[in-house]
Amino acid sequence: MRGPSLRQYLLEALLRAAVPLVGVSLLVAGVLGVVSFGVLPMVDAMRSRQWLPVEARLEWVRAEPAAPMRIRPLPAIRVSYQYSYGGADYVGRRTDLHHGLNTPAAVARRLSEVRESEPLVAWVNPAAPEQAMLDRSIHVAVVVLALPSALLALVGGLAVFLGMVAWNDWRLPRTLARPDSLPPPATQRPLEPPRY
Repeated sequence: MRGPSLRQYLLEALLRAAVPLVGVSLLVAGVLGVVSFGVLPMVDAMRSRQWLPVEARLEWVRAEPAAPMRIRPLPAIRVSYQYSYGGADYVGRRTDLHHGLNTPAAVARRLSEVRESEPLVAWVNPAAPEQAMLDRSIHVAVVVLALPSALLALVGGLAVFLGMVAWNDWRLPRTLARPDSLPPPATQRPLEPPRY
């Protein structure tokens, strides 16, 4: 009887180890993308509907290019502004629901709007006045990034599933299918009625 070949062992090791590890990585990256590009902005949009407008004074504003290695696939606006609420002064740094991420054209447009608007309107959380943002609108181009992330999570989930299936002994069914490898039939005694 000839055993499994080296190629079969390597394929089995690949399926059992590498595919699940890659799958978990893709699954985690996809879920993080869906949460950060889709879920969190929507949650913040609902929360910020109760926020109040106040006047703000711009300290500085700049555009930062996309940095895929730092998990920022789009350019972003960074800003600092001062505002007052309830007799106290605060410094805000949040631009919008997406933390400044947007398409290059939208970033350039928003940058000129912020520079030309004086005074700015900041939206302040009355329950926590240190939380503020300049724009409460949802940027569809950023939310759409949740779709490739969801696809990435799906591919990762399938890879994890394939790895789990590979952990089962897939040689066992072939071994049991050969007639000479079947165990002898077990003899069973008939059940006896219980004695009282």
